Amino acid sequence: MYIPRAYRLKDRQEIERLLTHNPFGILTAYDGQTIIAAHVPFEMRIEGERLVLDGHVARGNPIWRVAPNNAEVLTIFQGPHTYISPSWYRDPNVPTWDYVAVHLYGPCRLMDPDQLAAFLEKMVARYEADRPHARLWDTLDATFREKQMRAIVGFSVDVTRIEAAAKMSQNRNDEDFHNIATTLAGSSLQADVHVSDIMKTIRPELFGGEPGGQGASSS
Repeated sequence: MYIPRAYRLKDRQEIERLLTHNPFGILTAYDGQTIIAAHVPFEMRIEGERLVLDGHVARGNPIWRVAPNNAEVLTIFQGPHTYISPSWYRDPNVPTWDYVAVHLYGPCRLMDPDQLAAFLEKMVARYEADRPHARLWDTLDATFREKQMRAIVGFSVDVTRIEAAAKMSQNRNDEDFHNIATTLAGSSLQADVHVSDIMKTIRPELFGGEPGGQGASSS
């Protein structure tokens, strides 16, 4: 991914937070003729010092047969993003788009049935535990669970390389930066507000806070 120096996101904790808040990613692999992709809800975990992405696809999806044959696959995650109007700049300029994106590379391996069951239990708990009348993994009939598991394939990506970008108008002067963040903060669109929140962590001194670093996650 092309990332100008000003927009490179290197903070591992920020990247992990972004993956936690934006877990729906894209798995891409090469099948020998073309690139194929699947949209996947991922669970991130740390194995030793390595970041691992766990996911699953329908058994009918060909990507699970292709991905393990690749030397590395690419997974893509999109964080907060929004349009930036040139009307928010002091001087004439052109429109742009602010965004956060993470590309992760590494080999892909398939889960065995026990690994798949453990992964599904964890994922269901994450999204169901706080809901009224939660349907947790161990509340489901065992026969039903096994039938559903036969219809999917679990996989893990062992991340060996991370490329992350947080383009948040860092190249703008303080006046423009403040105006962009303030305008976005007053928007009715959640994405605009999320981008504004991130911008305020990059130059908090413009908004009454202490100088800080480059933030990228927004819960």
